[in-house]
Amino acid sequence: MKRATPVLLLVAAVAWWMLSVRPAWRAVTSVRHGRDYATYYYAVIEAVAPERPGRGDPYDTAALGRRARAEGTRRSVHPYFYPPPFLLSMLWVTPPGRAPLSLATGYRAWFWMNQGMLLAVLWALHRWFRAHPLVLAGLALSLSALPDNARMGQANLLVLWLSVVGLWRGSGVALGAAAMAKMSPALYLVAWVAERRWKPVLAAIGTAVALSLLALPLVPLQTQIRFYTEILPGFSSGNYHGLTVPITLPANHSIPDLFNQLWPGPDDHTLSDRARIASQAVSLSLLGVLAWGAATRRRAMAADPLVAANLYGALSVLMLITPVYTYEHHLVVMLLPLAALAQAFVERRLSRRWLLLALPAGFLVCWPLRWLRSAQELWPAASWVLQESRFFGLVWVGGLCFTAAMVRKNSK
Repeated sequence: MKRATPVLLLVAAVAWWMLSVRPAWRAVTSVRHGRDYATYYYAVIEAVAPERPGRGDPYDTAALGRRARAEGTRRSVHPYFYPPPFLLSMLWVTPPGRAPLSLATGYRAWFWMNQGMLLAVLWALHRWFRAHPLVLAGLALSLSALPDNARMGQANLLVLWLSVVGLWRGSGVALGAAAMAKMSPALYLVAWVAERRWKPVLAAIGTAVALSLLALPLVPLQTQIRFYTEILPGFSSGNYHGLTVPITLPANHSIPDLFNQLWPGPDDHTLSDRARIASQAVSLSLLGVLAWGAATRRRAMAADPLVAANLYGALSVLMLITPVYTYEHHLVVMLLPLAALAQAFVERRLSRRWLLLALPAGFLVCWPLRWLRSAQELWPAASWVLQESRFFGLVWVGGLCFTAAMVRKNSK
Protein backbone atom coordinates (compact mmCIF):
# COMPACT_ATOMS: atom_id res chain seq x y z
CA MET A 1 0.00 0.00 0.00
CA LYS A 2 2.84 2.39 0.84
CA ARG A 3 4.36 1.90 -2.61
CA ALA A 4 1.04 2.61 -4.30
CA THR A 5 0.32 5.73 -2.24
CA PRO A 6 2.28 8.22 -4.43
CA VAL A 7 0.54 6.96 -7.57
CA LEU A 8 -2.88 7.13 -5.92
CA LEU A 9 -2.16 10.65 -4.68
CA LEU A 10 -1.19 11.72 -8.19
CA VAL A 11 -4.40 10.25 -9.58
CA ALA A 12 -6.40 12.00 -6.86
CA ALA A 13 -4.66 15.31 -7.57
CA VAL A 14 -5.47 15.09 -11.28
CA ALA A 15 -9.07 14.16 -10.50
CA TRP A 16 -9.34 17.06 -8.02
CA TRP A 17 -8.05 19.45 -10.67
CA MET A 18 -10.38 18.17 -13.38
CA LEU A 19 -13.55 17.70 -11.32
CA SER A 20 -13.26 20.53 -8.79
CA VAL A 21 -10.75 23.25 -9.63
CA ARG A 22 -11.38 23.63 -13.38
CA PRO A 23 -15.20 23.82 -13.18
CA ALA A 24 -15.01 26.29 -10.27
CA TRP A 25 -12.44 28.40 -12.13
CA ARG A 26 -14.68 28.54 -15.18
CA ALA A 27 -17.54 29.69 -12.98
CA VAL A 28 -15.31 32.42 -11.52
CA THR A 29 -14.12 33.69 -14.91
CA SER A 30 -17.61 33.66 -16.45
CA VAL A 31 -19.11 36.39 -14.24
CA ARG A 32 -18.33 40.03 -13.45
CA HIS A 33 -20.29 40.42 -10.21
CA GLY A 34 -17.86 38.56 -7.93
CA ARG A 35 -20.56 36.61 -6.07
CA ASP A 36 -20.04 36.68 -2.27
CA TYR A 37 -16.49 37.97 -2.62
CA ALA A 38 -17.98 41.32 -3.68
CA THR A 39 -19.05 41.99 -0.08
CA TYR A 40 -15.47 41.73 1.20
CA TYR A 41 -14.17 43.76 -1.73
CA TYR A 42 -16.52 46.70 -1.47
CA ALA A 43 -16.38 46.69 2.34
CA VAL A 44 -12.61 47.20 2.40
CA ILE A 45 -12.77 49.74 -0.44
CA GLU A 46 -15.41 51.66 1.48
CA ALA A 47 -13.37 51.44 4.70
CA VAL A 48 -10.25 52.79 3.01
CA ALA A 49 -12.27 55.32 0.95
CA PRO A 50 -9.36 57.61 -0.01
CA GLU A 51 -11.74 60.11 -1.60
CA ARG A 52 -13.51 60.68 1.74
CA PRO A 53 -11.82 62.71 4.51
CA GLY A 54 -13.58 60.74 7.25
CA ARG A 55 -13.45 57.42 5.39
CA GLY A 56 -16.48 55.22 4.84
CA ASP A 57 -18.48 52.71 6.85
CA PRO A 58 -18.09 49.07 5.66
CA TYR A 59 -21.37 48.21 7.42
CA ASP A 60 -23.26 50.75 5.26
CA THR A 61 -24.84 48.32 2.78
CA ALA A 62 -26.30 51.15 0.67
CA ALA A 63 -22.82 52.65 0.24
CA LEU A 64 -21.42 49.29 -0.91
CA GLY A 65 -24.24 49.02 -3.44
CA ARG A 66 -23.57 52.53 -4.75
CA ARG A 67 -19.94 51.63 -5.38
CA ALA A 68 -20.93 48.49 -7.27
CA ARG A 69 -23.46 50.36 -9.42
CA ALA A 70 -20.95 53.13 -10.15
CA GLU A 71 -18.54 50.49 -11.44
CA GLY A 72 -21.27 48.65 -13.32
CA THR A 73 -20.50 45.32 -11.66
CA ARG A 74 -23.79 44.58 -9.87
CA ARG A 75 -27.00 46.27 -8.74
CA SER A 76 -26.62 45.48 -5.04
CA VAL A 77 -24.17 43.97 -2.56
CA HIS A 78 -24.91 41.60 0.31
CA PRO A 79 -24.39 43.30 3.68
CA TYR A 80 -21.02 43.09 5.38
CA PHE A 81 -21.52 41.59 8.86
CA TYR A 82 -18.07 40.25 9.76
CA PRO A 83 -15.97 41.44 12.72
CA PRO A 84 -14.08 44.67 12.01
CA PRO A 85 -10.58 43.05 12.01
CA PHE A 86 -11.54 40.81 9.08
CA LEU A 87 -10.94 43.78 6.78
CA LEU A 88 -7.23 43.57 7.59
CA SER A 89 -7.09 40.30 5.63
CA MET A 90 -8.49 42.06 2.54
CA LEU A 91 -6.13 45.05 2.41
CA TRP A 92 -4.20 43.35 -0.39
CA VAL A 93 -6.86 44.59 -2.85
CA THR A 94 -5.85 48.19 -2.09
CA PRO A 95 -2.04 48.32 -2.46
CA PRO A 96 -0.51 51.55 -1.07
CA GLY A 97 0.10 54.21 -3.68
CA ARG A 98 -1.75 52.31 -6.39
CA ALA A 99 -5.31 52.02 -7.62
CA PRO A 100 -7.30 49.18 -6.04
CA LEU A 101 -7.54 45.92 -7.93
CA SER A 102 -10.72 45.56 -9.92
CA LEU A 103 -13.51 43.37 -8.55
CA ALA A 104 -12.89 40.75 -11.24
CA THR A 105 -9.12 40.67 -10.69
CA GLY A 106 -9.49 40.42 -6.92
CA TYR A 107 -12.13 37.69 -7.26
CA ARG A 108 -9.83 35.60 -9.43
CA ALA A 109 -6.84 36.14 -7.18
CA TRP A 110 -8.97 35.16 -4.16
CA PHE A 111 -9.91 31.93 -5.95
CA TRP A 112 -6.27 30.86 -6.14
CA MET A 113 -5.65 31.97 -2.57
CA ASN A 114 -8.49 29.64 -1.60
CA GLN A 115 -6.77 26.74 -3.35
CA GLY A 116 -3.57 27.52 -1.49
CA MET A 117 -5.42 27.70 1.82
CA LEU A 118 -7.05 24.34 1.12
CA LEU A 119 -3.63 22.75 0.67
CA ALA A 120 -2.45 24.49 3.85
CA VAL A 121 -5.41 23.06 5.78
CA LEU A 122 -4.74 19.54 4.48
CA TRP A 123 -1.05 19.83 5.37
CA ALA A 124 -1.88 21.05 8.87
CA LEU A 125 -4.31 18.15 9.42
CA HIS A 126 -1.62 15.71 8.31
CA ARG A 127 0.98 17.22 10.63
CA TRP A 128 -1.43 17.50 13.56
CA PHE A 129 -2.75 13.96 13.94
CA ARG A 130 -1.01 12.20 11.05
CA ALA A 131 -4.12 12.09 8.90
CA HIS A 132 -3.42 9.62 6.10
CA PRO A 133 -2.64 11.35 2.78
CA LEU A 134 -5.18 9.21 0.92
CA VAL A 135 -7.88 10.14 3.44
CA LEU A 136 -7.13 13.82 2.88
CA ALA A 137 -7.01 13.39 -0.89
CA GLY A 138 -10.36 11.61 -0.81
CA LEU A 139 -11.94 14.42 1.20
CA ALA A 140 -10.52 17.11 -1.10
CA LEU A 141 -12.03 15.25 -4.03
CA SER A 142 -15.41 14.31 -2.56
CA LEU A 143 -16.48 17.21 -0.29
CA SER A 144 -18.82 19.17 -2.56
CA ALA A 145 -18.60 22.25 -0.34
CA LEU A 146 -15.03 22.92 -1.51
CA PRO A 147 -15.78 23.88 -5.14
CA ASP A 148 -18.88 25.74 -3.94
CA ASN A 149 -16.76 27.77 -1.50
CA ALA A 150 -14.23 28.57 -4.25
CA ARG A 151 -16.95 29.54 -6.72
CA MET A 152 -18.69 31.82 -4.23
CA GLY A 153 -15.43 33.52 -3.24
CA GLN A 154 -16.02 32.83 0.44
CA ALA A 155 -13.48 33.15 3.28
CA ASN A 156 -14.24 29.91 5.09
CA LEU A 157 -10.93 28.22 4.27
CA LEU A 158 -8.98 31.12 5.75
CA VAL A 159 -11.00 30.77 8.96
CA LEU A 160 -10.59 26.98 8.95
CA TRP A 161 -6.82 27.18 8.42
CA LEU A 162 -6.39 29.60 11.32
CA SER A 163 -8.64 27.41 13.49
CA VAL A 164 -6.81 24.18 12.66
CA VAL A 165 -3.42 25.77 13.33
CA GLY A 166 -4.73 27.17 16.60
CA LEU A 167 -6.14 23.85 17.77
CA TRP A 168 -3.11 21.86 16.60
CA ARG A 169 -0.48 24.15 18.12
CA GLY A 170 -2.54 25.32 21.10
CA SER A 171 -2.12 28.82 19.69
CA GLY A 172 -4.49 31.37 21.13
CA VAL A 173 -3.09 33.88 18.63
CA ALA A 174 -4.22 31.79 15.64
CA LEU A 175 -7.59 30.97 17.18
CA GLY A 176 -8.15 34.59 18.19
CA ALA A 177 -7.41 35.64 14.61
CA ALA A 178 -9.90 33.04 13.33
CA ALA A 179 -12.58 34.41 15.68
CA MET A 180 -11.89 37.93 14.43
CA ALA A 181 -12.44 36.79 10.86
CA LYS A 182 -15.73 35.07 11.73
CA MET A 183 -17.08 34.95 15.26
CA SER A 184 -18.00 31.26 15.33
CA PRO A 185 -14.48 29.84 16.06
CA ALA A 186 -14.72 31.51 19.49
CA LEU A 187 -16.78 28.41 20.37
CA TYR A 188 -13.54 26.40 20.52
CA LEU A 189 -12.57 28.43 23.58
CA VAL A 190 -15.29 26.62 25.52
CA ALA A 191 -13.34 23.39 25.07
CA TRP A 192 -10.11 25.08 26.10
CA VAL A 193 -11.77 26.42 29.24
CA ALA A 194 -13.07 22.92 30.02
CA GLU A 195 -9.52 21.62 29.53
CA ARG A 196 -8.21 24.37 31.83
CA ARG A 197 -5.92 25.73 29.13
CA TRP A 198 -5.91 29.26 30.45
CA LYS A 199 -2.84 30.62 28.65
CA PRO A 200 -4.15 30.07 25.09
CA VAL A 201 -7.57 31.36 26.14
CA LEU A 202 -6.02 34.59 27.39
CA ALA A 203 -3.83 34.76 24.28
CA ALA A 204 -6.93 34.45 22.08
CA ILE A 205 -8.66 37.26 23.96
CA GLY A 206 -5.54 39.41 23.76
CA THR A 207 -5.26 38.76 20.03
CA ALA A 208 -8.87 39.79 19.50
CA VAL A 209 -8.23 43.06 21.32
CA ALA A 210 -4.97 43.70 19.46
CA LEU A 211 -6.52 43.06 16.04
CA SER A 212 -9.44 45.32 16.91
CA LEU A 213 -6.97 48.10 17.73
CA LEU A 214 -5.10 47.48 14.47
CA ALA A 215 -8.39 47.78 12.61
CA LEU A 216 -9.19 51.22 14.07
CA PRO A 217 -7.83 53.10 11.02
CA LEU A 218 -10.33 51.14 8.91
CA VAL A 219 -13.22 50.86 11.35
CA PRO A 220 -13.41 53.61 14.01
CA LEU A 221 -14.18 52.72 17.62
CA GLN A 222 -17.78 53.93 17.40
CA THR A 223 -18.42 51.69 14.39
CA GLN A 224 -16.77 48.72 16.09
CA ILE A 225 -19.00 49.25 19.14
CA ARG A 226 -22.03 49.38 16.83
CA PHE A 227 -21.06 46.00 15.36
CA TYR A 228 -20.94 44.32 18.78
CA THR A 229 -23.98 46.06 20.26
CA GLU A 230 -26.35 46.30 17.27
CA ILE A 231 -25.31 44.05 14.37
CA LEU A 232 -23.97 40.96 16.16
CA PRO A 233 -26.92 40.55 18.60
CA GLY A 234 -29.30 40.37 15.64
CA PHE A 235 -27.71 37.12 14.46
CA SER A 236 -29.64 35.09 17.05
CA SER A 237 -32.98 36.12 15.54
CA GLY A 238 -31.94 35.73 11.89
CA ASN A 239 -31.35 39.43 11.28
CA TYR A 240 -27.97 39.32 9.57
CA HIS A 241 -27.70 43.08 9.10
CA GLY A 242 -30.42 43.11 6.46
CA LEU A 243 -29.45 39.95 4.57
CA THR A 244 -32.31 39.18 2.19
CA VAL A 245 -31.69 35.43 1.79
CA PRO A 246 -34.63 33.59 3.45
CA ILE A 247 -34.11 31.26 6.40
CA THR A 248 -36.34 28.78 4.58
CA LEU A 249 -33.82 28.32 1.77
CA PRO A 250 -33.74 24.53 1.11
CA ALA A 251 -29.92 24.53 1.28
CA ASN A 252 -29.93 25.84 4.87
CA HIS A 253 -28.71 23.10 7.22
CA SER A 254 -29.06 24.59 10.70
CA ILE A 255 -30.83 23.84 13.97
CA PRO A 256 -32.74 27.16 13.82
CA ASP A 257 -33.97 26.31 10.31
CA LEU A 258 -35.59 23.12 11.62
CA PHE A 259 -37.38 24.95 14.42
CA ASN A 260 -38.32 27.72 12.00
CA GLN A 261 -40.16 25.13 9.93
CA LEU A 262 -42.03 24.01 13.05
CA TRP A 263 -42.74 27.53 14.39
CA PRO A 264 -42.41 30.03 11.52
CA GLY A 265 -41.47 33.60 12.31
CA PRO A 266 -43.20 36.81 11.21
CA ASP A 267 -41.25 36.78 7.93
CA ASP A 268 -38.65 34.72 6.05
CA HIS A 269 -35.75 36.49 7.76
CA THR A 270 -36.77 36.42 11.42
CA LEU A 271 -37.16 33.53 13.86
CA SER A 272 -40.20 33.31 16.08
CA ASP A 273 -39.53 33.51 19.82
CA ARG A 274 -40.31 29.79 20.16
CA ALA A 275 -37.91 28.80 17.39
CA ARG A 276 -35.17 31.05 18.75
CA ILE A 277 -35.48 29.81 22.35
CA ALA A 278 -35.70 26.15 21.28
CA SER A 279 -32.65 26.52 19.03
CA GLN A 280 -30.62 28.13 21.78
CA ALA A 281 -31.68 25.49 24.30
CA VAL A 282 -30.63 22.63 22.01
CA SER A 283 -27.32 24.28 21.06
CA LEU A 284 -26.42 25.09 24.66
CA SER A 285 -27.30 21.57 25.77
CA LEU A 286 -25.06 20.06 23.10
CA LEU A 287 -22.31 22.52 23.98
CA GLY A 288 -22.58 21.43 27.60
CA VAL A 289 -22.17 17.78 26.60
CA LEU A 290 -19.08 18.59 24.51
CA ALA A 291 -17.59 20.71 27.30
CA TRP A 292 -18.12 17.80 29.69
CA GLY A 293 -16.37 15.53 27.18
CA ALA A 294 -13.42 17.93 26.93
CA ALA A 295 -13.15 18.12 30.72
CA THR A 296 -13.41 14.35 31.08
CA ARG A 297 -10.83 13.59 28.39
CA ARG A 298 -8.51 16.54 28.88
CA ARG A 299 -5.50 14.39 29.80
CA ALA A 300 -6.09 12.10 26.84
CA MET A 301 -6.50 15.12 24.57
CA ALA A 302 -3.18 16.54 25.76
CA ALA A 303 -1.40 13.22 25.14
CA ASP A 304 -3.15 12.03 21.99
CA PRO A 305 -3.75 14.47 19.08
CA LEU A 306 -6.37 12.22 17.49
CA VAL A 307 -8.54 12.29 20.61
CA ALA A 308 -8.32 16.09 20.61
CA ALA A 309 -9.04 16.31 16.88
CA ASN A 310 -12.19 14.22 17.20
CA LEU A 311 -13.47 16.23 20.17
CA TYR A 312 -12.80 19.48 18.32
CA GLY A 313 -14.36 17.88 15.24
CA ALA A 314 -17.60 17.33 17.14
CA LEU A 315 -17.44 20.94 18.32
CA SER A 316 -16.89 22.03 14.71
CA VAL A 317 -20.16 20.39 13.71
CA LEU A 318 -21.99 22.22 16.49
CA MET A 319 -20.31 25.44 15.38
CA LEU A 320 -21.75 24.85 11.91
CA ILE A 321 -25.34 24.03 12.78
CA THR A 322 -25.88 26.56 15.61
CA PRO A 323 -26.13 29.79 13.53
CA VAL A 324 -29.40 30.62 11.78
CA TYR A 325 -27.76 30.12 8.38
CA THR A 326 -25.63 27.10 7.46
CA TYR A 327 -24.98 27.17 3.71
CA GLU A 328 -23.09 24.78 1.46
CA HIS A 329 -19.87 26.78 1.45
CA HIS A 330 -19.77 26.74 5.27
CA LEU A 331 -19.36 22.95 5.14
CA VAL A 332 -15.67 23.19 4.22
CA VAL A 333 -15.25 23.18 8.02
CA MET A 334 -16.19 19.50 7.83
CA LEU A 335 -12.67 18.75 6.62
CA LEU A 336 -11.59 18.62 10.28
CA PRO A 337 -14.27 16.27 11.69
CA LEU A 338 -14.29 14.02 8.62
CA ALA A 339 -10.50 13.69 8.57
CA ALA A 340 -10.35 13.04 12.32
CA LEU A 341 -13.11 10.44 12.15
CA ALA A 342 -11.57 8.70 9.14
CA GLN A 343 -8.19 8.57 10.88
CA ALA A 344 -9.88 6.98 13.90
CA PHE A 345 -10.88 4.11 11.61
CA VAL A 346 -7.43 3.96 9.99
CA GLU A 347 -5.90 3.52 13.44
CA ARG A 348 -8.71 1.16 14.50
CA ARG A 349 -9.89 3.36 17.35
CA LEU A 350 -13.40 2.41 16.20
CA SER A 351 -14.45 -1.03 14.99
CA ARG A 352 -15.81 -1.95 11.56
CA ARG A 353 -19.38 -1.94 12.79
CA TRP A 354 -18.97 1.75 13.52
CA LEU A 355 -17.73 2.15 9.94
CA LEU A 356 -21.08 0.91 8.68
CA LEU A 357 -22.63 3.89 10.43
CA ALA A 358 -19.96 6.35 9.37
CA LEU A 359 -20.05 5.74 5.61
CA PRO A 360 -23.66 6.86 5.02
CA ALA A 361 -23.11 9.86 7.32
CA GLY A 362 -20.06 10.91 5.33
CA PHE A 363 -21.96 10.48 2.08
CA LEU A 364 -24.81 12.72 3.27
CA VAL A 365 -22.31 15.44 4.19
CA CYS A 366 -20.38 15.22 0.92
CA TRP A 367 -22.87 14.48 -1.86
CA PRO A 368 -23.51 17.36 -4.29
CA LEU A 369 -26.75 19.31 -4.09
CA ARG A 370 -27.58 18.45 -7.68
CA TRP A 371 -27.66 14.76 -6.71
CA LEU A 372 -29.92 15.60 -3.79
CA ARG A 373 -32.32 17.51 -6.03
CA SER A 374 -32.36 14.68 -8.55
CA ALA A 375 -33.19 12.27 -5.73
CA GLN A 376 -36.08 14.52 -4.69
CA GLU A 377 -37.45 14.43 -8.23
CA LEU A 378 -37.23 10.65 -8.31
CA TRP A 379 -38.73 10.22 -4.84
CA PRO A 380 -41.15 13.10 -4.12
CA ALA A 381 -42.64 11.38 -1.06
CA ALA A 382 -39.26 11.65 0.69
CA SER A 383 -38.60 15.22 -0.44
CA TRP A 384 -38.40 16.71 3.07
CA VAL A 385 -36.20 13.91 4.44
CA LEU A 386 -33.84 14.36 1.51
CA GLN A 387 -33.90 18.13 1.94
CA GLU A 388 -32.75 17.76 5.54
CA SER A 389 -30.41 14.84 4.85
CA ARG A 390 -27.35 17.13 4.96
CA PHE A 391 -28.32 18.26 8.46
CA PHE A 392 -28.84 14.65 9.59
CA GLY A 393 -25.43 13.74 8.16
CA LEU A 394 -23.75 16.59 10.00
CA VAL A 395 -25.23 15.56 13.34
CA TRP A 396 -24.37 11.94 12.60
CA VAL A 397 -20.71 12.75 11.92
CA GLY A 398 -20.55 14.96 15.00
CA GLY A 399 -21.87 12.17 17.18
CA LEU A 400 -19.36 9.69 15.77
CA CYS A 401 -16.49 12.14 16.35
CA PHE A 402 -17.59 12.51 19.97
CA THR A 403 -17.72 8.72 20.29
CA ALA A 404 -14.21 8.41 18.83
CA ALA A 405 -12.95 11.00 21.32
CA MET A 406 -14.51 9.27 24.31
CA VAL A 407 -13.52 5.64 23.65
CA ARG A 408 -10.24 4.24 24.97
CA LYS A 409 -7.39 3.87 22.50
CA ASN A 410 -7.50 0.09 22.36
CA SER A 411 -11.30 -0.09 22.05
CA LYS A 412 -12.56 -2.46 19.36
